Amino acid sequence: MPTATWSPSPEVLFSLPETAGPVSTTISVEVEGVDPITGEPAPIAVTGYEGSITPEQDVLIAEGGSDALTVRSPSLAGLFPIEFIDYLQDGQVVRAPDWESLPGSAEELIDFRPSQEQTRAFRLDVVASLADGTEAYTSYLIEIHQDWTAGKDRLRSEVNARRN
Repeated sequence: MPTATWSPSPEVLFSLPETAGPVSTTISVEVEGVDPITGEPAPIAVTGYEGSITPEQDVLIAEGGSDALTVRSPSLAGLFPIEFIDYLQDGQVVRAPDWESLPGSAEELIDFRPSQEQTRAFRLDVVASLADGTEAYTSYLIEIHQDWTAGKDRLRSEVNARRN
């Protein structure tokens, strides 16, 4: 039975705050099998890598190649969407579900609720295709921790933009 040695070893791939970035981590494997003629240990070449991250999200990207699998992201921001923003518009309190929905014409911000999640966990499944037609598998845990600094800074910026 072939022996697969993953680099880094399969456990937690990384555990970072959402303010970290850019992130780029490379995963590879060395596989040793047995030469059918000599019975001696022999390396089995890896021909390609594929990976998938669950649950699905738009921030972390798993890119497979012939030499390795890379997990990357220019920024981890966006993994903790806000709950809502209440703002004053023409004397009425209106609710926006996200920053993008907040109009520039909003007169005043009344209430801001960040996500209450503290940590989001993702599973990265990696498959290495081998030259002998078999595959090697492993999984990693990715943890991203809420850092309320990003929401606080955005709120401050939005409030300052509406000051007279």
